[in-house]
Amino acid sequence: MRNTIIVTVLLFIGVIAASIYYFRDINKEQHNTLKPLKYLPENTFLIASIKNDEVTDNIFKDFDLFDALIGKKEIELIKKYKNQILRHEALYEFIENQDVFISFHQEADSLNTLFIIPTSTNIEESDFTSLLNEYSKTYKIASTDTLGNKITSFSFGNPDTTLYTTYYEHLIFASYSKSTLLSILDKSKPKLSENQIDYFIKNNSRNTPLSVYFPHQQYPNVIKHFQQRQKGIFADQFAGLEGQSAWNINFKQDALMLTGESEVDKSRGNYIALFRNQSKKTQRLYNYFPANTAVFMEYSISNYPKFSTDLHEYFEAREETKKIQTALESLQDSSSSLSKLPSVLQHDFALVEQTNQTHIAFIAVSDTAAWIEVANRLLEDSNDNIYRFRNANIPYALYGEAFKNMSRPYVARVDDVLVLSNSSNELRQYLNDFRRKDLLTGTLGFKNFEKLQGNEANVTLFVHNKNAFSKILYSLPRHYQANFRDKENYGFQDFYSWSLQLSGNAGSLSSQIYALYKSKNALGSTAEWTYQLNDKAITAPYVFEQSDTSQMILIQELDHTLHAIHPSGNKLWSAVISGRIVGEMQQLTDRSIIFVTDKNRLYRIDTFGKTLKGFSTGIAEEPIAAPLVAKVQNKYVLLVPTRNRILAYSQEGNRVDDWNNPDIQGNILGSIHNVGSDFVIATSYGRIYLLNNNGSLKKEIDLPGDIEFKTPIGVIDLGNNSFEFLAYDNKSILYRIGLDKIQSEVKIERHEEKYYGAFANINSSSVPEFILISDNKISGYEHSSFKPLFEYHFTKSIDDKPQFFKNAKSNDHLIGVASKATNLLYLFGDNGTIVEGFPVEGQPLFYYGKINYNSETYLLCMRRDKKLYAFKHQK
Repeated sequence: MRNTIIVTVLLFIGVIAASIYYFRDINKEQHNTLKPLKYLPENTFLIASIKNDEVTDNIFKDFDLFDALIGKKEIELIKKYKNQILRHEALYEFIENQDVFISFHQEADSLNTLFIIPTSTNIEESDFTSLLNEYSKTYKIASTDTLGNKITSFSFGNPDTTLYTTYYEHLIFASYSKSTLLSILDKSKPKLSENQIDYFIKNNSRNTPLSVYFPHQQYPNVIKHFQQRQKGIFADQFAGLEGQSAWNINFKQDALMLTGESEVDKSRGNYIALFRNQSKKTQRLYNYFPANTAVFMEYSISNYPKFSTDLHEYFEAREETKKIQTALESLQDSSSSLSKLPSVLQHDFALVEQTNQTHIAFIAVSDTAAWIEVANRLLEDSNDNIYRFRNANIPYALYGEAFKNMSRPYVARVDDVLVLSNSSNELRQYLNDFRRKDLLTGTLGFKNFEKLQGNEANVTLFVHNKNAFSKILYSLPRHYQANFRDKENYGFQDFYSWSLQLSGNAGSLSSQIYALYKSKNALGSTAEWTYQLNDKAITAPYVFEQSDTSQMILIQELDHTLHAIHPSGNKLWSAVISGRIVGEMQQLTDRSIIFVTDKNRLYRIDTFGKTLKGFSTGIAEEPIAAPLVAKVQNKYVLLVPTRNRILAYSQEGNRVDDWNNPDIQGNILGSIHNVGSDFVIATSYGRIYLLNNNGSLKKEIDLPGDIEFKTPIGVIDLGNNSFEFLAYDNKSILYRIGLDKIQSEVKIERHEEKYYGAFANINSSSVPEFILISDNKISGYEHSSFKPLFEYHFTKSIDDKPQFFKNAKSNDHLIGVASKATNLLYLFGDNGTIVEGFPVEGQPLFYYGKINYNSETYLLCMRRDKKLYAFKHQK
């Protein structure tokens, strides 16, 4: 990637975007639009029309993306001019109900901005003098006569903060460049054509605060202006794409989104123009791209015969027909393999540039069995399941520009996708990355990108800002390099990606531009507070009552220190606990907190971290889950599950002597359930034990067959002191079990040896649903017939159990999943959709909910810097 159109978007679209914040106006009729634009020279880079009302002001009030693009210093200067000049009450009566236009013009190595504001009535000379008198209270004002017009300057005495203006034909023109104004006034300079202006007017939405127009003939000049080198495998594909594009902004807090149409004229020799006669398709090859992807272009063809015809004309226009004929003739002895090839392929392909500047390509296969037959004739073996084309330019003959630099590539197949590279070693490295699932889709930024941009298109260009940062930086001229890496005044480093998406539309192209930004308002970007630990946390954060007026957060770190934190992030106290806390911490009605540790200790502490009398106390065996607070013989006791039995303690820490312990076969799984006045547990041997109020055996349910349980059971309360149980065994069977028989059983799926299952209410039902994490997938099953509710595939295996958080809007739960391999946190709603704002960067064990009485919803999570972060979720 020597250069791409996205760099252009980065710099000159960014300038427009920043200006939106400061210059806006009110709706007007379309016929009035023509007047301001007809004075613009034909070499105008870009045009935008902007509204100027309080509603638009409020929309972009906290849109910090603009500050990042244009620079904080420039923002402040423009803001000053807007508030003191454009919004001055003395001028407002003349510009009411008028749009503001912004255009961009090249001058040497700089890009100058021109503002055009129509006036509703003519400003007489006396009115103009009165205006200048008002402005002279704030600015140093000077006037000169040039080309028969008066040019007035507003400045603070520094040439860099001077705004030049002129009033001409009921239009106010303003620019930081005097020469730009003169080009407007110079009638001898060619202007934009009426056809181009009409296209902008036609596609200028009246329902968005910003519309943008780009004349395609300026593309070579834009590339030349912003790039030190004017050639590149991606940028070249847009060269010669004549016509124009018009976009309207869609507002999103953490992204710049421009959507519109691109008209394509006289583009016989342009590659991208081939897709104007296609229809958009679902693109999916990006799921195979490596994590070190810097740039990719993915292409999809809906009508290959039409594409093939257009491609032939393209080769003719480029005088490459002979080269292609040679490639086709070389296959004549391959038993018509080439004629079979189009039906074997899916006509979805992609080109990827990696951070090391090497390229790999992808082609989707529609029939893998047929491909193997064709491949035996087209390819030669290079060992390790890597092959190479026997003849040159075969992919190029089929699909064109994406394979221009791959004459005889090496080929490997993963699933139903061919992977191509000029280097067999590079291909082996990719295959290793794929086996490790080290893919682009596993990163936080790309997860957010997927939510922003749809996957239906004919062409998608994507630039990963971090992976391509150095490449972009050193392709820019030096004076732009300084801005691009300036972290104090600009924020280019806070962009995740830049992308362009094109879809065929009856001979034209629907087009969208996206710039995904790490907004300070996005969940996980700006913490309300952080709390520094000395090491990583080994429990999730818990929120408990601390007093009548405040709650507190408890979390334990690796050295076993228990930290109490105020909802404001300040330390309340810390205490060293003997061992790692096992299971959940719980708060009793007197606000004391109970928990057990792996050092065989039972704790009960107050809200100041002090142990209550009788605690901590030693327990006979290591606990496997949190205690159950239960009423036994009219007294509250703490029932502690260990591997093979249940231990009972009083609230004063004394062992309850008359608690019975029957023989239990297998290891107890999970917590003890209270069912009416009785208790129920399950063991790894596939057995369920119902215990009386004194711990004696009431009933044993032994499922037939050689089965095992690895997950805790669920309980269904049928009312009238009647209960049923839910269980999942090692043979992938879900059971609904009554006291006397199995009510139903369903085999749901095959799964890996390592899996996590849990029963929880997630769908506003009194009966819990089943949640299963197996390898890299989470699935949900409803409680009656165990039909699937949802499933979601992660890019890498999940190594932690799911967490459940009370849904503030209902009586069910949200599902929390931590992906340790990708350092991402997920939150799923009842229908399996990811909650808005997720995934978020973080480590396993987190909290989601209120952190104080009547507080907002927060995400509490740890990151690799050993800090606890509190992020307010503004939904």
